[in-house]
Amino acid sequence: MFKFSLQTVLEVRERFERIKYKEYGAELFILQNLEDEHKQLAEGLNRSAQDMNSLKATSPVAVPFQWFGAYKQRIREKMERLEARMREQGEVVELKRKELVEARRSHKALEILRDKEKSRYDTQQNRLERTVMDEIAANYHIFNR
Repeated sequence: MFKFSLQTVLEVRERFERIKYKEYGAELFILQNLEDEHKQLAEGLNRSAQDMNSLKATSPVAVPFQWFGAYKQRIREKMERLEARMREQGEVVELKRKELVEARRSHKALEILRDKEKSRYDTQQNRLERTVMDEIAANYHIFNR
């Protein structure tokens, strides 16, 4: 029966790869949430700007426009902070992606070693089987003479 000599190491690397997948997924999820939040802020700001444009034609009062200016400034500052966090999170995601690629590479290397060792084992088993079958055939011909 075939037994891979580095099976324990292979299993550890499989687990390590799964952990790296989870870490990458978690960081990517955070980045996507930040991007969604940024997108929502931008859409809200655009809707408010459209509302203000429609209000310009009907309202002679300047107070709503002052409020909108302050609101727009707060939203833009918040969007800038989000963009900075998104850049930082993008760097974290890239680091996790590189770690995942390295974990995959080390796992794949062991899988290749296992496959080669299995191939050598199968070749050896086939050779032994042929030897035994040849011996059986020879004995059969000897006894049937």
